[in-house]
This record gives sequence, C-alpha cells and structure tokens, in this order.
Amino acid sequence: MLEEFGLTITEEKVYLALLKIGESGTAEIIKKTQLHRTTVYDVLERLIEKGLASYILKNKIKHYSPANPSKFLEIATEEKTKAENKQDLANKVIKEISLIKKSAKTKSIAQVFVGSKGQRTVMNDIIEVGEDFMILGSEGTVQETLPIYVKQWADQRRKKNIKAKIIATQGTKPPVWELNKVKFVPKEYQSPTATMIYGEKVAIFIDEEPFLIIVIESKKLAKSYKNFFNLLWKVAK
Repeated sequence: MLEEFGLTITEEKVYLALLKIGESGTAEIIKKTQLHRTTVYDVLERLIEKGLASYILKNKIKHYSPANPSKFLEIATEEKTKAENKQDLANKVIKEISLIKKSAKTKSIAQVFVGSKGQRTVMNDIIEVGEDFMILGSEGTVQETLPIYVKQWADQRRKKNIKAKIIATQGTKPPVWELNKVKFVPKEYQSPTATMIYGEKVAIFIDEEPFLIIVIESKKLAKSYKNFFNLLWKVAK
C-alpha cells in the first residue's frame, strides 16, 4: 500500500522498521532491516525529504522517528489538489487553443480519420460542437461497430439536448435513438456514402477497407449541404 504513495521497497522497509522500533539510531535500523549502512543513510534522508521521518540529536548522534501516519492523508490531499489544478489548466488550454483555431486565416480544413477510433473522434467532436446535426444516407452501422460507445454517446447527446434529423433509404435500419427524427427516400436516391453535417463541418463516411472518414471544416460547404438536406427533407417521408 505504501508504494502507492511513492515509496520504494527499501523506503517502505526502513519506514516500517521505524514504526516497529520507534525512535532509534542508524545501528538499530540497520540491524532490523539487514540493509547496507550507506543504503539506510540514503533512505532515511529521502524519508525526511518526503516528510515521513524526522530526527533529533542526542550527544551529537542522530535518532530517527517515523512521521505521524496522518501524513499519508496529507499526501493524498495534495495529489488531489494538484489533479484539480491540472484539470482547470487543461480547460484553459482547450479554450486558448479554440481561440487560436477560430482566429486562423485558413477557414477550410480537411482531415482524414481511419477506422473505429476515427469514428469516435468525429462523434466526440459532435458533442463538443454541441449543435443539432443532420445525417444523409445513414444505415446505422455505427451501432454494430461501437455498440457500448454509442450508448454513452447517446447519453451525452441527451444531456446537451443535441437533436438529429436523419434521411435514410427505404429498407435500411437507421439508428433509433431519443432526439432523432427519421425520414425515408426511395432506393433510387440511395447515397453511396453516409454524410453528416454538424456546425460548420461536413463528415463523409466511406465504407471501404480501411474505413475512412473525411471531415471538411468550411462554413460555405456546410451551408450548401444543409440547404440540400433541407430540400430533400421536404420530399422525404
């Protein structure tokens, strides 16, 4: 258990020896631990630095004592505080990077993602954008490739109230989730690829080997796709 608090095996051995024998000189600790004299001196210094041991001088000879066990709670509290501060810093970094991306001169950006990890990246991005989205040509294959993740993703959507409009081909089985509205078009209008429009991005899913997703970030392109989708939505049933 002590190793979870950053103690090495030798540090643990010396600390436990101190607990058992109480205040003692190095000779008693060496005898108890069967460690080399130099090793014991080094370990005692490290324990003092970590606040887990202390010493007093008696006739110019150091006598060592173990720190109160409550020190471990103090260490855990410090680690918790550091983790919380790191999380706050991470949120600030995200905001700063987002501002830099928004101020970039190049507004049209294309990225290619591969496989199920790529799917997760795009779906996480939809949650991050946090806006209602559209799907054209969905066949619900993501439920087969990422069944557990899809449930978690649906919960995140529900919390952010992110709605979706889906146009599928008759005869297919699009995802039936809460916040989804689905309409169908005849098979002759079947799209060779699934396309997702969210925020200022268009994601094109190419079901080949390997599975590819092309994400294009372009305000103009996204608007064009949205207009086309809305036109098709009116005639879909």
